[in-house]
Parts: sequence; C-alpha cells; structure tokens
Amino acid sequence: MQQLKLKNKSRFINNFLSPIGKLTENTVIKVRKNEYNTLSSSNDGTLIVNCSIEQDNDVDETIFLNIPDINKLMKVLSCISDEEITLKFNNNNIEYKSGAVGFKYHLLEDGIIDPPSVDINKIQKIEFPFRFTVNDNCINQLVKGSTFTTETNKIYFSTEEGKVLATLTDHQRHNVDSYTQEISDQYKGDALETPLALSFETIRIISSIRFDSLKVNVNPDLNVFLFQIDSDNIKITVVSSGYVG
Repeated sequence: MQQLKLKNKSRFINNFLSPIGKLTENTVIKVRKNEYNTLSSSNDGTLIVNCSIEQDNDVDETIFLNIPDINKLMKVLSCISDEEITLKFNNNNIEYKSGAVGFKYHLLEDGIIDPPSVDINKIQKIEFPFRFTVNDNCINQLVKGSTFTTETNKIYFSTEEGKVLATLTDHQRHNVDSYTQEISDQYKGDALETPLALSFETIRIISSIRFDSLKVNVNPDLNVFLFQIDSDNIKITVVSSGYVG
C-alpha cells in the first residue's frame, strides 16, 4: 500500500494547492519519496507556477496524481481537523479515513491533463539583471489598491530615487484612475528606463501565499518576470511575461 503524507495540511492547502487553484482548474501533482511537485500554466501560456514541498512519502516510485478539480480537493481536505494526515493511494483515487471523517477523491487517467512543456530550470538560468525583494504586506496593500483601480488589470514597475514603485493604471487608455505605491526601498541593477507592465493576476496569485520575503527578478529586454518564494520546506516559482505598453 502506497501512502501520501502531509505533516501540515493547512500549509499544503494554502501554499501549495491554492496558488495553482487560482491559475487553473486541474493539475498533475508528482509525488516522490521526498516531495510533492506540480507545474501549471495559464491558458495562454504567459503565466507559469511551479510549487514544491518537501515531504517524506511511503511510495515505491514517482506517483502522478491527475487532479480534476483543485478547489474541490482543497475543500474536502479542509473538512479534516487534524493537521498531520496520511492519504491512501488507490491508483484511480486517494482515500482518507479516520474515526471522525473519511473521503474518497477520484483522479483522472494519465494523459488527460496535459502539463505545460516548460523547463523551469532553464528559465531560472536566464540572466535577470534587475532584482529586488518585497514582503507580503506590500503585496496585500497592492491588492487593496486594486479595489480602487477597477478599470485596469495592469501593474507597472518603475524606479525613482533608488526605490521601486508599482502603479496600477493603463498607459494605453485615457482617463484611467491610478494608484502608486513604493514596494521596495532598494534594488540591484540599473534603473529602469521605462516602466514595465505586467498582468495584475500574477500579483493576485502571489497574494494567496503566506511568505516573509518575495524575490522579484526581471529581464527588461526579454520582458520576463521571475518571482521566487522559499519558505521553510516550500518553494514556489512564478514566471510571467510582461505586457508591451
């Protein structure tokens, strides 16, 4: 019998499943002897999220969990009061049973969900000459600011007097409200010559994750953003292509 273990169920839900669930409905989770790992992308391929969490599992080889509905899995896991749990893998389903509650969650067959054909390691090897860090409070403030700028879904990054600023607006439209906030008091690399635009959906996904420090790496020439979170035993990488204008 192969068993999948979770030492901290809430962290698995909030910092592993939740970011993926905000991006796509389904995913393939790779279960190895020492980790869970998943890679998903948006429909247009402009946003990629890779999550991994260290966890010892009782498996003979890598197991592929073809999750049909991530949010549904999150809901049923939330029904369990215990934080440290063990799930039983039965080929086409995962099962949990205790004296208080039990469930059986059915999986899809291999090949139905098509994982993105992206090598996350190659992306991480790209040179990112512009870098800075932000904290979760800063990200949450941006989300609050977005309730004011409801006419746009863009965020622009710029530099001013050695600081990094973020502005919610749309430079390609007229008479659009704007909200600007300092997000870092320092950065590495040259100052940005022009503001770099990004979909605010990327920030919304990141806001669902609890973290102390978020590393932001930017290649202005390629217009590629790489966001990295390394918190305890969880590593999350978000890759996003920027807008033009």
